[in-house]
Amino acid sequence: MKIYSKKTLTALSITLMLGITSQASATLIKRTDNLVYDDISNITWLADVQYAKTSGFDDDSKMNWSDSMSWAADLDAFGFSNWRLASLTEGKNLRSSSSDFGFFVNIPSSTAPFWSSSEDTSINTDKAFLFKLNGDSGFPLKTGERFAWAVIDGDIADKKSNATVSEPATMAIFTLGLAGLVYRRKQLSLSK
Repeated sequence: MKIYSKKTLTALSITLMLGITSQASATLIKRTDNLVYDDISNITWLADVQYAKTSGFDDDSKMNWSDSMSWAADLDAFGFSNWRLASLTEGKNLRSSSSDFGFFVNIPSSTAPFWSSSEDTSINTDKAFLFKLNGDSGFPLKTGERFAWAVIDGDIADKKSNATVSEPATMAIFTLGLAGLVYRRKQLSLSK
């Protein structure tokens, strides 16, 4: 009976660990009040989604694609000047990073369209891809007005910041591992 319970405990532990790790997702990390790091895409987003409006550049943060690209490329904000628009993949990854966009401010709505830097010139040079926070994407004409939201490559802010989104799966795995060690030690001490 003792062997069966050890096998059962081992199987249960492995099942729990696999179940927990499959639910782990990337984190958004608030680096400052102005910057949010996305560890899936390895980019830093402006925390102010409508920074073009807040900074006084545009009345509503909506621009055509060409103006959006230029705005991001010319942006000098928070000590950095190599901003750009997110690619379509990065925009979609943001959605899979988190369903809670609490680190961001001035979010127009989950269905608001944001220009991406991605375009497919083999199909139509007059169109570029957009993404939405609800996961949708599109391929509209570049002349239409959409929101512009800047990103920068890498984790650019002070890494000493401790305002991160917790990752419960990591803590659960650590706790299970620690419990397993305690259990094993107890079993070894009982067998002496």
